[in-house]
Amino acid sequence: MFLASDRFARDFYRRLTGSDHLSDSLAKRPLVSVQPIRRRSAQVSSASGSTPATLTLARFHAPRRCGFDGIVTELVLAFPPGAAGSGGIPPPHKPVVAMLVDMTVTGGAGAVQPVLSRRDALELLNRVVRRAEGEAPLLRSLVLDADQAADAGEVVPLGWTYGVGFRARVRTTGGDTVLVTGVASTDRELRKLRWVVRPRRIRLTGGMIPRSTAGVRYSLRGSVAGNGVLILVNEIADVSARDSRVTVIGVESRNIIAAQPLALRCP
Repeated sequence: MFLASDRFARDFYRRLTGSDHLSDSLAKRPLVSVQPIRRRSAQVSSASGSTPATLTLARFHAPRRCGFDGIVTELVLAFPPGAAGSGGIPPPHKPVVAMLVDMTVTGGAGAVQPVLSRRDALELLNRVVRRAEGEAPLLRSLVLDADQAADAGEVVPLGWTYGVGFRARVRTTGGDTVLVTGVASTDRELRKLRWVVRPRRIRLTGGMIPRSTAGVRYSLRGSVAGNGVLILVNEIADVSARDSRVTVIGVESRNIIAAQPLALRCP
């Protein structure tokens, strides 16, 4: 687990060591490792479900060591024996969200909607975009591709609905090219459509979001805990990679629960 925040790093270092001198230590060496003296628990959620874990080591990375201007905290977590059989342990190299609280909830992913066929997913994607933009003509036909910057989207099965992210270019009546991007939670008939990230219209210049515009492209990357309560959304900035980030958003609350730089990489 990685957390990119000076405030969290200093506070957590103080809780582990009783010292306020993390910055002084990092000025002398780029990495400071601390083993917890007493047991500290976390609740880890992924697409596989949720399970408790124990913090075994905290590593504090100096500013700019991980592609982030501030301090990055790395948490090494261990799962209890037998947790693998519960289905809650996340698979390797998959996104997770951890809460540093003492919880004892263990379980696999809850019931989710079935994966749609490619044809049905494209139909749902197009219907959601039409709901967002109305009758403005699409510049290109949409495809299912979470990594494509424009004219694309994704459909992710959630608990009782589907998550739909999109980045569609449309032509306005004035002849301008506008990017429409957002994230929705909906049933297949759009009777229960709900905007998790409200659609945003951004006028493009040369196919890019202008530097003077604070807009980003939204890409839905999946769900956490398997039941669609939390979703992973990438916010992609065209001009500066440092301004791009991955966020965890509550589907019901529409609040950002956690965020970190998308290009975060620690040696």
